[in-house]
Amino acid sequence: MKFLLLFSLTCLSTSVLAETQWISDVEPNPLTFTEFGQGLAVMAGWLVVGDPFNDDVENNAGAIHVYRDSNGQWVHFQTLYPQQVDMNDSLLGDELGSSVDIEINHITGEIWIVGAALKDDQLNLDTGAVYLYNFVDQGMGLFEFEFQKKIVGESFLVNTNFGSSVAINLDYIEEIDSNEWVLVVGDDGKFYDLEDDSIPPNVTRTRTGGVNVYKKNDGIADIFWEEATVQTGQIYLNGLTGNDFIGRSVAIDGKFIVAGAPGDDDHDLGTEGIEMGAVHVLTRDGLTQTWACCSIIYPDERIKLGRLGTDVDVIKQPNNNRIILAGAPDGDNGNSPPNGSVYAWFNAAMAQRIQAPQFPGVTGEYFGSTLAANGDAYLGTNQLVVGAPRSGDSLGRVHKYVINPEFDGMNDLYLLNETIVAYDNQNSPWNTGRFGTKVATDGRTHAASSRANLVGNHSKVYSQEQPIFASGFGSPFQQ
Repeated sequence: MKFLLLFSLTCLSTSVLAETQWISDVEPNPLTFTEFGQGLAVMAGWLVVGDPFNDDVENNAGAIHVYRDSNGQWVHFQTLYPQQVDMNDSLLGDELGSSVDIEINHITGEIWIVGAALKDDQLNLDTGAVYLYNFVDQGMGLFEFEFQKKIVGESFLVNTNFGSSVAINLDYIEEIDSNEWVLVVGDDGKFYDLEDDSIPPNVTRTRTGGVNVYKKNDGIADIFWEEATVQTGQIYLNGLTGNDFIGRSVAIDGKFIVAGAPGDDDHDLGTEGIEMGAVHVLTRDGLTQTWACCSIIYPDERIKLGRLGTDVDVIKQPNNNRIILAGAPDGDNGNSPPNGSVYAWFNAAMAQRIQAPQFPGVTGEYFGSTLAANGDAYLGTNQLVVGAPRSGDSLGRVHKYVINPEFDGMNDLYLLNETIVAYDNQNSPWNTGRFGTKVATDGRTHAASSRANLVGNHSKVYSQEQPIFASGFGSPFQQ
């Protein structure tokens, strides 16, 4: 079971602050096991929590819990479930909620939630699927999220882990003077046909991973999603190898999509170059709305088994600038256990390697296993939150950074602003709760999950004032 801690932004001081603890007085009882919080997203007063082992519909069919802010309190709004689209579509073990995201049109009120069912069997055994829900007027002033579309991969010979990550974005495209919604679906087990001169007919199907992109026109009444064109060059494909895990993480903002590839190897280094990781970047043509795939970026110094790209994000900045962020939780120049790093690029140049603040313990930090920085343009985009779930012998921490207002390309882009721990981190099982297992932000509100393994997993939610809701135990706000 997992719990979440939500915390509002404090002052934007660039000084290093003392650890912040958030207070709550509710203990979960009994323990349950749903992987609550494996998928996590927050946006403008909405909190979306994936619950992939939820059994309400079928064993491990999964669910997505939606909460809405009401006068500073998160109140359960609705639970979304997988849908059976035909008689052969079993929901057993689909694991809806393994990855989630939410996006809002702040002007029209159009809202979409996307959730992956990583083990969906409609296409083939455990190939995965993605569900789309939008906010619909039910009449008499009543609004609810309605299931609108289920997307599966193009074929079971190509897609094997469809929905390993998801991201959704609304963007204004200046070239056509229109808004467009874009959905990105990672498939870190996707196959491509790659050239291989040693195997007639010189082509071999290789599991490299990849992404699929979908789009729709802006407008509340328009619910038609279609696959977008991704132009993938053969030279790019021929540079790929098996088990790169492209699409293990994805993010989108504006005309840029980034996909983490934590399994990428540097073959010139032999065994010293395994699983260094990389980030693949897709760029949109504003006139044709097609995507060019892909440029690949690496840090200035790659690290064996660093697994760069375990999590990624991309942020539009003024004057057509961009920031790309990628976590390498296992990379620490040979230290064992590793502490991890986050790498930041400003446009095409690497701007900073953010190394894990280190605390006493023997488990390392696992800093960068999860990160979130792409705040909503209406709410702010200068925040970065990074999870370090193994910090302090798996007690776990979350670190908050802000963009350096004096960044000039020669100094640090991000400055540490705050370190957060769970208030009950000295009490079992939270003393090994791995706080910061997953993080999310909209630029104003941050969220973080914990995963405490004692008997199954605990699951609960904290806020600055009091617990908001509980899963699997008594609470005034029980689901």
